[in-house]
Amino acid sequence: MPHTAKMEQVRAGPTLILHRYINRQVFVTTVLVTFILVMVLVSGRFIKYLAEAAAGQIAADALFLVMAFRLPEFLQMILPLSLYISLLLVLGRMHMDNEMVVLQAGGQGHGRIIRSLVVPVLVAVSVVALFSLYVTPRGDAEVNRIFEEQKGRSVLELLTPGRFLVRGSDGSQRATYAESLNREDGYLENVFVADARFDDSQAGRVLTVWAHTGRLVQDENGINYLELRDGYQYQGKPGEADYQEVAFEKARVRIGSENTSSRPPKVRGRTTGELLESPGDNQAVAELQWRWSLVLTVPIMCLAAIPLAKVNPRQGRFLRMIPAVLGYMLYVGLLLTMRSWMADSGGERPWYYSMIWIHALAAVAVFFLYYGDRLWRRRRNT
Repeated sequence: MPHTAKMEQVRAGPTLILHRYINRQVFVTTVLVTFILVMVLVSGRFIKYLAEAAAGQIAADALFLVMAFRLPEFLQMILPLSLYISLLLVLGRMHMDNEMVVLQAGGQGHGRIIRSLVVPVLVAVSVVALFSLYVTPRGDAEVNRIFEEQKGRSVLELLTPGRFLVRGSDGSQRATYAESLNREDGYLENVFVADARFDDSQAGRVLTVWAHTGRLVQDENGINYLELRDGYQYQGKPGEADYQEVAFEKARVRIGSENTSSRPPKVRGRTTGELLESPGDNQAVAELQWRWSLVLTVPIMCLAAIPLAKVNPRQGRFLRMIPAVLGYMLYVGLLLTMRSWMADSGGERPWYYSMIWIHALAAVAVFFLYYGDRLWRRRRNT
């Protein structure tokens, strides 16, 4: 018995070293790839939000809060791709350096490689599941709440002196401008307001107001107004000569009514439990299947990475990188397309509108990556 236990330890020793060797390289590469992809994605999204802040659609002090709540959503999309790319890079390098040849000669085939990747795959699956099923929906709900609050903020709060602020809906639009802000007295100076309507009997007519000063006031009903003093009002249709000019000493313009109506919470901001309780809602079903699909992509694509990383040392380690990444993009693109079809389907959803078929197709493709050559040779020999 002691001799048998010692032999088992001798056998387990190289396997444990192999597991640690691969896991360490996969972990370091995944962290680096994730960091690079997160920086690229966050930078692009931050520029988009920065443009919205410059246009007055969102306050500048809410930008970083929005980005913080959106970060789990970015990570749940990037982590499966990062792990997939890291496996291609690490295993591809091992093929280039003939390490795989040595391992296979020592009896360490695909089965051993797969077992050595169990830990990083389980960690990635757990993180993606935690984000997609719990953390990201809460973050999206908070982002939606922030944007709803920004829509309810008054024009005066978002108005930057020296810059036009344009807000409105499909039927009307308002442009507001103030040359400067007297912070001590709380007055805007040289205020310009232009209202244009497009969907009623007054369509095409523009109401323009200029005033020497303006300040925010509130009536007894809690309605906010911009009180203008010493100004002029012009009303008419551009291109026509029937403009009306009215001078006033004091006038009030209601602010906040140009905002669009509050939208209902987005389906992606609903918790997983709420989605499970709405089996008849196509949007809820599509979102629920999408969340589970993000989890399933991790093991499927990790299994695909092992045969895809196999390259001839004379061919170059990046020979299969581009088609492998394109295959991943096709996989995720099909899932996104199916989610849109499921969410947009009216009435009863067709039975074939399900993401399970895409996962089944991906599983079949992975099967042929492992056994396609063997089946082809067997068919040729028969």
